[in-house]
Amino acid sequence: MFDIKYLDKDGHNQLAWQTSWGLTTRSIGVIVMVHADDVGLVLPPKVARYQVVIIPVLYKGKFEAEIEAKCKEIRDLLTAKDVRVNIDDRDVYTPGWKYNHWELKGVPLRMEMGPKDYEKQQIVVVKRNTGEKLQVSWKDLDIKVKKKRIF
Repeated sequence: MFDIKYLDKDGHNQLAWQTSWGLTTRSIGVIVMVHADDVGLVLPPKVARYQVVIIPVLYKGKFEAEIEAKCKEIRDLLTAKDVRVNIDDRDVYTPGWKYNHWELKGVPLRMEMGPKDYEKQQIVVVKRNTGEKLQVSWKDLDIKVKKKRIF
């Protein structure tokens, strides 16, 4: 590209082989700068590894098994509609730590369900790009997913 030449051992001009890693690393840097805020990445759903993360908020003795089962049911519903979903059911971290972790990674939607949400038959949906929190009933979730209005 830059017509860089050198003399080989026989005294002939040769073109130098050139490679550049600048394009890939700079492209990633540009993506991070364009799709980020003060909290972390803000990825569009099409490029995010996970489009939705579901975080069960568990309290000892308060619908633990039921919440976990419902979260798996919602995961299966979303997966059937070609949505990439992860359930963060690690018990070594607090819900707040998990929220921060997934915000840094830029997951477009976070879904949370605790005992009060379970009693109301709803899930809390938080949009990463706006921070908007919505309470979505379980029956409406299926409709929103079918109409692609979840994002």
